[in-house]
Amino acid sequence: MDICEAASFEREKINRHPWELARIEVVKNFLTPIIAQKPATTILDLGCGDVFVAQQLAYQYPIATFHCVDIAFTPEIISTISEPVKNLPISLYSSTQELNNSISNKVDVVLLLDVIEHIEDEITFLKELNQSGLIDNNTKIIITVPAFQSLFSNHDVYLKHFRRYNIALLNNHLQQAGFESKKTGYFFISLLFLRIIQKLLQGNKTVDTEKGIGAYQSKGWIDTFMVNTLYFDFLIGKFFSVLGIKLPGLSCFSICQQQPS
Repeated sequence: MDICEAASFEREKINRHPWELARIEVVKNFLTPIIAQKPATTILDLGCGDVFVAQQLAYQYPIATFHCVDIAFTPEIISTISEPVKNLPISLYSSTQELNNSISNKVDVVLLLDVIEHIEDEITFLKELNQSGLIDNNTKIIITVPAFQSLFSNHDVYLKHFRRYNIALLNNHLQQAGFESKKTGYFFISLLFLRIIQKLLQGNKTVDTEKGIGAYQSKGWIDTFMVNTLYFDFLIGKFFSVLGIKLPGLSCFSICQQQPS
């Protein structure tokens, strides 16, 4: 989760929002065929938040190496977060420049999981990533973002989002930054309908009453049911995508690479 949402740096799955856990399963679905070809994959988790995602992925892919970068990191936060993951192949940095000074090889995968909607000029940010020296034309960039600007709400304001996306907008901004989408789509169809209802009921609620996923309290077996349901929801969308039908969802994704020279 984002640093701004973290009530504490809890490392276990308990009290983790089902959406967050289900999104990890979606990311695993994207990553598994990539890592199958190169188990010792080097992964850059850019805008990594509290490193929970990288930790869970490191359990799944123990030969992979994870470099986690977040501009919100302070020395104190890095010290707090690094202790529980010290035995995992995870390193923490407060900038891509700091990472660039520490590694010599290009990264194989970049994760931008619900990150670029927080950046006012995300095209410049993506161009800087493209020209950072950290990636090459073999690097896969996996991006997830919230979908549909019509659903922009106080929750987005609370999370400091500048925008929500559809596939066309995401592809357009990636193209301007020098990337080419290889696969795009939406996921979490069921949550889309819940968010529509939530926005209709929002009324005049102020931003101060919004809560992030860091405030979530575990519901026990209901959490497991929700995670499994959301992942099944994703698989339904993936099935229809194979048939050439892109079902809408609350999240939008792109798996992209540098445009060929």
